[in-house]
Amino acid sequence: MDSIRLGLVGSGGMAQSRARTFASMQGCRLTALAARNPRTGAELAREHNLPLLDSWKALIDRSDVDGLVVCTNNDSHGPIARASLEAGKPVFLEYPVARHVDEGAGLVDLARTTGTVLRVAHPEVVSGAHRQLKKTVGSLGGLLLALFVRLTPGRGARPEVLFNIHASGPPSLFFVYQVYPLVDLFGPASWVEGYAHYDGMDNAGTYERFVNRVAVGFTDGGTAEWTWAGGISIANAEQVQRFVLEEGTLVQKDGGWWLSSAGGKELSLPPAEQGTSLESLFLEEVHGRRGDWRSDLDRALEAVRIGLGAEEAANRGGRVILGDGEADG
Repeated sequence: MDSIRLGLVGSGGMAQSRARTFASMQGCRLTALAARNPRTGAELAREHNLPLLDSWKALIDRSDVDGLVVCTNNDSHGPIARASLEAGKPVFLEYPVARHVDEGAGLVDLARTTGTVLRVAHPEVVSGAHRQLKKTVGSLGGLLLALFVRLTPGRGARPEVLFNIHASGPPSLFFVYQVYPLVDLFGPASWVEGYAHYDGMDNAGTYERFVNRVAVGFTDGGTAEWTWAGGISIANAEQVQRFVLEEGTLVQKDGGWWLSSAGGKELSLPPAEQGTSLESLFLEEVHGRRGDWRSDLDRALEAVRIGLGAEEAANRGGRVILGDGEADG
């Protein structure tokens, strides 16, 4: 196809951003929108002169839709992507790839079997800074410990759905964008442990405040620990990240990465070249000029497996062993 006709699912902030980008690009055009929110859906449809549908199923059935851009709640990623792939229509999918591991594994198998593009929108695949970080990590020996801590105050501009465990999954899943880079840097995990605390949880799965902690052991050696706390009493958001390797420690600060050594020296990694956009990569993949999505799916699924393994570990206590695509006790 010379120009792919895209249907958009969702009308929140990410959908608005993707719509503007795809609308500005050659080789594609937006042809229809499906959204559950009547206000934001109508506004986005007017902005891009699109018919507004109340069902993503109707969107897939349209003859003027060749592929989907999915920017809706995490719990609906799997069903929408599967239906689109079964219809032979490629999918640009916001992370996580699915809310459940078996659901995600089924999507990966279906995409590979049919050869239909499933692009999960982890930005590291087009990031020059991440490629530079990966090269530096590879020169510093084995991983000893990776640490990540993020603390955020009240909800602020965050969508309410992020504080709904049914729609978005646990924080260990909707923070998958912090897990995916480490999977790409250090490989799959062999085990995962998790702790979760929620304040004000109601029957609908909505909560007011949370603390999630995740620990993993990587198959190739080394461990990682993530801590997320949101809706807490703190003036400003804080984030700390460290990679402790055999021959140096990488420290994230000032918007970049610094290499710290035992000799007391700390050097900033040089600026990286800008990569292509995810949207451009997706179009190249749909037109058969690149096939990155196949290998990237493995990392996207592994990141989900870690997040959901942590959810299982937190629910039942103890360590969850990861292997053969399953979480085993």
